[in-house]
Amino acid sequence: MTDTAWMADETTNADEIVEDVETDMTDTEGNVEEATAEPEHLDDEALDLGESDEDADSGKSKARTQAQSKGRDKTLIRRTVRKMLDVQGAEDDVRHVAASLLSKDESDVEGLVVTILTGDSRKANQPMSDLEDLMEADAIEMSANATALGKDRLKALWSLLGDLGKAEGSLPAGIAPAAIQIAKIISKDVSDDDMLTLTAVADLMKKA
Repeated sequence: MTDTAWMADETTNADEIVEDVETDMTDTEGNVEEATAEPEHLDDEALDLGESDEDADSGKSKARTQAQSKGRDKTLIRRTVRKMLDVQGAEDDVRHVAASLLSKDESDVEGLVVTILTGDSRKANQPMSDLEDLMEADAIEMSANATALGKDRLKALWSLLGDLGKAEGSLPAGIAPAAIQIAKIISKDVSDDDMLTLTAVADLMKKA
């Protein structure tokens, strides 16, 4: 074989190898494109599974919230019914004093119940607390302690004594005369039975 023929054969072989490589590369690129191309149809089950988990969590949260809300509603209903029965079954003098402290009509049972369950019990209970504190003092201390209450609390205490049937008319003018008069009434006229009545009033005015 001549040098030229050999070179021609080598060139032919080289061209064939290049063509084979180009063919392989083309096939590979095709495979890559097929592998990386987005599928025409997504896996619906996979998507549905994710959405189902979220829906399930949301459903559980909603159910839990509804259950808690129903629980609170039931508790409120029980408290309201129980307090309604308490007010209806209270002694007349107990309901009278409670209504006066709450600035309500004693015949308005519903209004009393609503006020008891939603009102500020500390303010309503203040006159009873002041009376109890004064009852624990001796005659000399009682007037001084009553004077320290101030005008507004003395008025409220006078009103409470009136509800108990212990005070009549208007409170004396001036803090000192009013305190002395209240101290006299408490030391002479307020009995243990009156204090038991106030204990029942305090119980009736509790929210629960």
